[in-house]
Amino acid sequence: MVSTSGKDQPSDNESCYVEMEEEAEYQRQLKLFSECSQEKSIELVLIGEVISGLRSSERFLDIGAGTGNLTVSVSQFFAETTIVEPNERQAGFFRRRYPQFRVDDCRWEEVDLGSDQFDFILCSHVLYYIPTHDWLKTIDKMYSHLAADGTIAIVLQSPVGEVAEFFRKFSKYDVPVIELWRNLTMTYGYQSVQVRYFVNEIFAETMEDMVDLGQFLLLDRKYRGRKDEIGKYFEERHKVDGGYRITQDEILLTIKRER
Repeated sequence: MVSTSGKDQPSDNESCYVEMEEEAEYQRQLKLFSECSQEKSIELVLIGEVISGLRSSERFLDIGAGTGNLTVSVSQFFAETTIVEPNERQAGFFRRRYPQFRVDDCRWEEVDLGSDQFDFILCSHVLYYIPTHDWLKTIDKMYSHLAADGTIAIVLQSPVGEVAEFFRKFSKYDVPVIELWRNLTMTYGYQSVQVRYFVNEIFAETMEDMVDLGQFLLLDRKYRGRKDEIGKYFEERHKVDGGYRITQDEILLTIKRER
């Protein structure tokens, strides 16, 4: 009797191809988002305000550097930069383009930084990829590598606003920012935790690009099969002269380590 247990399972070559295809699609959408949004320029202004209040600017740690646009700009304020980037392709890019950076191509929970301490730790739009019940443990690991008078900056999607409404329509996912803020203040103290609010504008000239941006925001590839539904949503709610526009309310949480 011939076994059919693996009949419908993809081969190793097929799995590798699918993974590469998905990676290429993610990189394309990430680049598109960077080109169509104001987020990084606004973030840089707010982060600059945080950095200006640091006592020391020796070492910077970026967790999940993405395209690197923000990373490279922030790195100019520091003597040393370390990047933890699980995407091998992006990590390789940083190593080639910025050999002065230390780059660890693994997930945050896996990286071993030894006893290294950093004056500024940035974690921008990374926590979504981590189960919410592990958020405090994740942040506690950051805090363990934070130098005295150093600051952690965490950027998250706000639970209100147009992008939040889009999330609720399709994914039912709600970012528990208020619960996180409450837990952080209980752990590190009210005086150590601060909240800043900002609004990012996302604009695309074509429906095709807007749908791509919507799928990028939703994170999960399962939404590729709902392109028409996503397109209809943007057509009805976010069409403007010359294209499509949606605003993204975001939150910058900072945690300062006192001496």
